[in-house]
Amino acid sequence: MNALNAAFAILMIYWLFIAILDRRGVLERYNITAFGPILMIRTRRGQSLLSVLARPRGFWKILADVGIPAMLIGMFVMFLLVIMTDYAMLQSIFDRTMPPPGKYNAPQNIFLIPGVNEYIPLVWGAIGLAITLVVHELGHAVLCRVEGVDVKSMGLLTLIVPIGGFAEPDEEQLFGKKISDHSDVEYTKATSGYDRAVRDVQTKSPIREGGVPRRSRMRILAAGVMVNFVAAAIIFLLLFGPVLGAIAPVSNVMIASVKENSAAAQAGIKDEMVITQVDNTTIQTAHDFYAYMTTRSHGKPLTVHVQERQTRKVFILEADDMVLQSGVAIWEVLEDSAASRANLTEDMIITQIDDTPIYNSTDFIAFLNTTVPGQTVEMFFAEDNATFVELGSSPDRSCGYLGVVATTNLEFAGMSIGAYPAAETLHILQKIPAMMRGIEGWLIVFALPFIGFDGTGFTGFSNTMQFYEPVGWAAGYGVLVFWIANALLWTFWINFFAGLFNCLPAVPLDGGHVFRDTIRLLTERMIGDRDAERLSQIMAAAFALLIFGSFAFMIFGPYIVYGL
Repeated sequence: MNALNAAFAILMIYWLFIAILDRRGVLERYNITAFGPILMIRTRRGQSLLSVLARPRGFWKILADVGIPAMLIGMFVMFLLVIMTDYAMLQSIFDRTMPPPGKYNAPQNIFLIPGVNEYIPLVWGAIGLAITLVVHELGHAVLCRVEGVDVKSMGLLTLIVPIGGFAEPDEEQLFGKKISDHSDVEYTKATSGYDRAVRDVQTKSPIREGGVPRRSRMRILAAGVMVNFVAAAIIFLLLFGPVLGAIAPVSNVMIASVKENSAAAQAGIKDEMVITQVDNTTIQTAHDFYAYMTTRSHGKPLTVHVQERQTRKVFILEADDMVLQSGVAIWEVLEDSAASRANLTEDMIITQIDDTPIYNSTDFIAFLNTTVPGQTVEMFFAEDNATFVELGSSPDRSCGYLGVVATTNLEFAGMSIGAYPAAETLHILQKIPAMMRGIEGWLIVFALPFIGFDGTGFTGFSNTMQFYEPVGWAAGYGVLVFWIANALLWTFWINFFAGLFNCLPAVPLDGGHVFRDTIRLLTERMIGDRDAERLSQIMAAAFALLIFGSFAFMIFGPYIVYGL
């Protein structure tokens, strides 16, 4: 929680500074309004652009009409997800299985703020967030102009950094005049996070009269979400069509580490370079590399071709340095397993079991398949030590069980060779559109940045572009293709997620206002306009309290259970 405490302290200092400027009238002078530490920066610019964009009125009305049922479907899905998450967390408390505070439930990772959320890269996330905010609020503003509602201003919401955008319509034209005598309501159409912020100070729920027709108001409110969904769909087609189609894997084999002052280090070889060729043999897998190195004729230098980001390089290693060491490296030791009881640890390299040499993971699995539970074997390691291990029972087979996650380890010239599933990862990415015919594909899209394909998340190609190359129309563009892929990935995902988030039936989100109008529409004939208005406001407030309370529970629940 140290980072969280530091962020809180910075926020308090910033808030104090804003309060001083507000009291001295500096903010008002520049048409800026403060809502606590959040600044609402207004401008009247862009009005002529709205008039141009609003000219195809029929198109915009059809798009917004489609957005209303789309928002209601998203509202149901997101609310169900919130309820299921609450249930799962409560059940984990009763079962005493609540996961401890970690990166998946860290407070900074709940909000989609690039650079703060550790799953969202700063540059590409900021690009995606900026485009999301612009298209969202532009959708609201254009529909206001289409429906005859004045847009008083547009601008940004900032909390140290920009966190939202807004289009500020004329309140009385949109919602009507207040006719309740015992209310004091201040409403501002702004954005908090990804949508509008509402500030209500009231003693009784206000009743409004007039304003645009309910259908028009719902179109305006649904427009932002619908434009986010349309933008996400267009970007999705670009990303998973021509862009990913123009990327191909070059090799799965990478240089995992280079020892200091080794022959490889002196030649200039570095970590994370990708081996594409040795001598005249193309290398695509660790097996290709191992097979060539064990069969090549010794006594002559080795030419190693690598790719670093999008740059090809060639290194020559002398014959005296070509001592190949192999085995199986332990990545993880499972709890309460034979390996843990024998005190095996991560990074140990198994080179032999009993009298059988272990060169790779295939040899390792083949040997274990010949054993039985309870059998004692002697394991030899690269550090020239050995130990006896009594094997346990396999959970799914009748052979002996060691209880480790391991992979082939290759070392030569002072560098170790690893593998990254480049081809497999790209294949899964390219198959996502077809997978979205079922729920599995949608879940992958929803959780891709957090879970990825191996549980560590997928942030794009910034750290893995050395495994790929542009082909087809993109051949020759190099790193630019991967920059485009990263920008499209995050712009698509943030638009998609922001649209879903804004569907939640909680004021000040768009979904909260549409939910309130929908309740009033369904009940006004039965109980009258005034009672329907009050009922819709009470239900909207109750759902908002439940939803935002649920988010607070998701953030602080693990800390309540385990302590700060």
